[in-house]
Amino acid sequence: MTTVFLTGLSGVGKSSTLERLREQGYNVVDTDYGYVTNIKNGDTEETVLDEEKMTRLLNDNGQEHLFISGCYSNQSKFYKHFDYVVLLMTELDVMIKRINERTTNDYGKRPEEKEAVIDSFNHVLPLLINSSDIIIDTTDMEVDIICERLRSLL
Repeated sequence: MTTVFLTGLSGVGKSSTLERLREQGYNVVDTDYGYVTNIKNGDTEETVLDEEKMTRLLNDNGQEHLFISGCYSNQSKFYKHFDYVVLLMTELDVMIKRINERTTNDYGKRPEEKEAVIDSFNHVLPLLINSSDIIIDTTDMEVDIICERLRSLL
């Protein structure tokens, strides 16, 4: 069993890639749905991975290959459980264009969210680059090619 953690900022293709892998019969989990919790961080609230649920997911997986996606400040706590941490990335203008055109997720369309996306590009992306085993530039890459690269890790 191989466990691959797919990370990257909003608009890089994580959801599309995970959906295609699901269509191909792979076990996939998008942590945005059911694996996050909100915590107070000073005066602000932050969405992070629910550590109890993630631990249960990783312990209960059995003998199946598993692709998990997400991008949260506490994800590195789980890196030791992943065979690979794969970063999907693209240019900022491509991310913004994809966010504006997508119909499955409205995150990033409001001005304050777009500002957060740009801030993440400048401050979070370098951290993701440094902590990833593999980096895939999705700028001009079809989702089937991304999936092919991911399947080659199994």
